Amino acid sequence: MSARQAQQVQPAGSDRPLAEAYRSLRSTVKFATGERPIRSVLVVDLDRDERSAVAEQLATAFAEAGDHCVLIDTDSRGGGERTLGFFDLLRGGESVASVVNPGGGNLMRLGPGQSGTPDALAGDALTSALDGLIEAHGLAVLSSAPLPRYADALAIASRVDAVILVVTSGETRRPKAVDARDALERVGSRILGVVMVEPKKRWFW
Repeated sequence: MSARQAQQVQPAGSDRPLAEAYRSLRSTVKFATGERPIRSVLVVDLDRDERSAVAEQLATAFAEAGDHCVLIDTDSRGGGERTLGFFDLLRGGESVASVVNPGGGNLMRLGPGQSGTPDALAGDALTSALDGLIEAHGLAVLSSAPLPRYADALAIASRVDAVILVVTSGETRRPKAVDARDALERVGSRILGVVMVEPKKRWFW
């Protein structure tokens, strides 16, 4: 699997190197060459029980640089009470303004919503909702349930401008990473790169 050369970043007691790593990732997304600028990016965690913080930190990096950005959680499987969110927008009857919650400054947040099923991600409503969110907020960063346990990312990937894969150092095996890449490419996604993380210890790009 082709990927950018991994560069190890050590926090060394502060978050400055980590922040610099996310600035580098932000620049990679913002200035990537292609037929059109990237305005929507899906962050896909591979073979993890819980999602990483890569989508959150990338969206924060965009906001801190002055870009208006909406962070979208597309995983409908969490429990507990929720406010209106992404799946409410997919069902119709809700406006973009009514479901997006302020995240502070240029960052807006959109949770999964009060109810929804993963099947809703395969419908045409996703494209319309995403277009509306991008028009209102400029840039969208989406996170999904992890591959390969869930297929949500495959339904979303072809409707965004780029995909970033997140793998875990020492845990993600190359065959699984290759299979995930191939599956995403089969649905027509554009894989921008791979981020390698080791929870609470190191960050790689």
